[in-house]
Amino acid sequence: MKIAMRLFKRKRDGIWYVEFKRGQARSLKTRDKKEAKALFAAIKKEYLAGRLREISGQSNRTLGEFIKEFCEWAAPPTQPKNTYRANKLALNKLADIAGENTRLDKLNIKHIDQLIAKCKRENLSVFSINNYLRHLRSSFNKAVDWKYLPANPFRKIKELPTPKSPPKFMEKKDIVKFLASIEDEDLQKIVIAYLATGRRRSELLNLTWQDVNLEKGIYYIRKAKRHLSRYYPIPEIFRAVLESLPRNNERVFPRWKHPDTISHKVKKALRDAGYGHLRLHDLRHTFGTLFVEDGGDLRTLQDMLGHTEYRTTEIYAHVSQRHLKEEANRVQFPVPVPIVKK
Repeated sequence: MKIAMRLFKRKRDGIWYVEFKRGQARSLKTRDKKEAKALFAAIKKEYLAGRLREISGQSNRTLGEFIKEFCEWAAPPTQPKNTYRANKLALNKLADIAGENTRLDKLNIKHIDQLIAKCKRENLSVFSINNYLRHLRSSFNKAVDWKYLPANPFRKIKELPTPKSPPKFMEKKDIVKFLASIEDEDLQKIVIAYLATGRRRSELLNLTWQDVNLEKGIYYIRKAKRHLSRYYPIPEIFRAVLESLPRNNERVFPRWKHPDTISHKVKKALRDAGYGHLRLHDLRHTFGTLFVEDGGDLRTLQDMLGHTEYRTTEIYAHVSQRHLKEEANRVQFPVPVPIVKK
């Protein structure tokens, strides 16, 4: 195996150096030729050991070392804040199972099975578990990019089947009661905004006045993947909320700085109003359900909610079917009396 490095002595001071293939030179901090050769031999041996580990699929990196390196690299603005936080949480969950001192090449599907089992014992939702699996799979692609592993050990992991239960939502008559029960004006306004737009939690929290064009009646939702960013029409109810807000801050809803804060506040308001079975995300489901109930079609709803896949929107199909049953008798016409056989 060819070694891509050489030993040389710098003429001006007699110090011995090792030069690597990319032109990078490291001082051996000695003028003694014998000592320099011994150090060079040790470096070549370590290099060969590393190459053999790489070829055989072994890694000299531990999980703890990789997590530290990955988090330093992935910190915002390299990755969006939410993605970075989710990746870090998933990696730490894995470290709790496998141990930080485990070499990367020793990680396997068994560790994922143990992680899933632990999450189930903690009564975590299927959505949360699948979220960990997705972020682990994504994070370990970087271990392959960095040549720590020849292949992603989690590339073939399958997400848990998601129970296809109808989305929880609030009836129209209950919306008025719920909104009237919220005494905090700022909270009431953002709740109305969620109900009127069907936006995800972070989409409204990150909305800036620069993204709002009241004159054209549109607002812009920015995504980490730029091709998913797009403009949406401003509904009349949402317009009323926007026009009532001051513009002395870059963000439209500046009070709610942390996503979990708004989730807890909305959950408490729902519980106090007698809707404790609902959560903030169910305001999005409420928008989707009412949209279909009022005659909207699923394809349009897919665009309104920003779903990348149609199958995600199909959770509202039961509402569409109910609506169709109600509409089935719209077509009426007289029919002749059937001929009775003698």
